[in-house]
Amino acid sequence: MMKIPNGWLSPRERCVRCINLEEIDLIPINIRIRPEPYLKLKKALGIIDNDKVLEALGIEFRHTGIGLKGGYEIKGAPVGEEGYLLGKEGGYATGSSEGKVLRRSIFGYVTTWSLDHSYTYSFLNYPLKHMSIDDYRWPEIDENSFKYAEAARRKYEDYCLMGGVVQAFETAWKLTGFTELMRLMHTDEASVNNILDGLFKITMGQAKLLLDAGVDIVYNGDDVGTQTGMMISPKLWRKYLKPKYAELARLIHAKGAHFFFHSDGWIEAIIPDLIEIGVDILNPIQPECMDAANIKRLYGNKLCFDGAISIQRTLPFGSREDVRREVKERIETMGPTGYILAPSHDMQPEVPVENILEFYEAANEYRKIGSDS
Repeated sequence: MMKIPNGWLSPRERCVRCINLEEIDLIPINIRIRPEPYLKLKKALGIIDNDKVLEALGIEFRHTGIGLKGGYEIKGAPVGEEGYLLGKEGGYATGSSEGKVLRRSIFGYVTTWSLDHSYTYSFLNYPLKHMSIDDYRWPEIDENSFKYAEAARRKYEDYCLMGGVVQAFETAWKLTGFTELMRLMHTDEASVNNILDGLFKITMGQAKLLLDAGVDIVYNGDDVGTQTGMMISPKLWRKYLKPKYAELARLIHAKGAHFFFHSDGWIEAIIPDLIEIGVDILNPIQPECMDAANIKRLYGNKLCFDGAISIQRTLPFGSREDVRREVKERIETMGPTGYILAPSHDMQPEVPVENILEFYEAANEYRKIGSDS
């Protein structure tokens, strides 16, 4: 257990107060990073142990999850790098083709991955294009993984513990193909609801176990935004997804935990809906798509925000001074509470390790509430 200096909040207390828009001592910070730059970061810090890396950077959050079994699991097949990040949903290596690794998800869709990097892939096969939903094999909750979530809660009792659950919209179009799901949303409401009901059953089951284990935050959401607008209409989002997220929010709040909702891109049209159903934390406030300071001005009395540091511009292509300037600006415009300082998404391999170090150095320098640094 970490030692908390006298007079300072524990990381867990700090995060909970921040999410509740209450007074805090430091703005919480978090990390999102791909494996390649993370290895460079560990080397630069001279630290091997993951927990010690997070401690060195001052990060208040720790993560856990509830696994899946069955479905299209391939016994004995290695789980790829994306499986490390996503669990068994990530994909089992099944072979190679034209210099690409083929992987099948536990949900049955097949992706192709480059041999020399982990961050680009394409879809090769969508299971519900070739079978009816009646023949589809749904994954099940691996209840044995509950003990690992419980262990994480004990290990990280002073940290804010977050657990992710299946993201239904994104998984749905991976089962049908994106274009096909859009067609079904307009022409076959029953089929769409059958697919989403099957996926949300898994989502809710994972959330229940995470909450029983004592997590502080349940992470969910779906990418429905592009750089300039929404990829589905707000009307369709409200019809198919909003009621299901509302049910998830009720479950989370009944256990005294918080609902962390993620969607990349421009989603301003549905932010009032997210507030209405009970979202507590909105991520990532992608700065290329939305004005972070304006979003804070409009909704900062109702939502906690997470992210807003550019992984498309500032972190990969800016100078160290640019990184420091953006960190300071976000703290000034998004704080002093209701803001978790973090990259808007995973820092990619192109991000110089010097900029990563600068980000966390600046974050720890400026995040003290009332600091004039």
